[in-house]
Parts: sequence; C-alpha cells; structure tokens
Amino acid sequence: MDKQTIAAIEAILKRGGDAEVRRKRDGYVVLEVKKTIKYSAPRIGPGQGQ
Repeated sequence: MDKQTIAAIEAILKRGGDAEVRRKRDGYVVLEVKKTIKYSAPRIGPGQGQ
C-alpha cells in the first residue's frame, strides 16, 4: 500500500469509523463503513420473557 492509502485509513480510524480495504485491479479502494441504529429492542430483565 502506498502512503495515500494508509493516510486515508488513518483519517477514517481517527474519526472513529470503520475502514474497509478492497483490491481493485492493480490498486486499492478504501471505504468508510457507517452503520446507524434504526431500532433497538428493549432489554429483557430477570423474570421477563418466555
């Protein structure tokens, strides 16, 4: 990997994101993976559930 690729990965990680690196022909593609929580089920406490 060249310096530009490493710099892009470090910038993404510094922001707290996840970086995904893929090979493309004779180079690399760096993707910033962003996931957002749309719904979170309520926690089940002791004595609850089935």
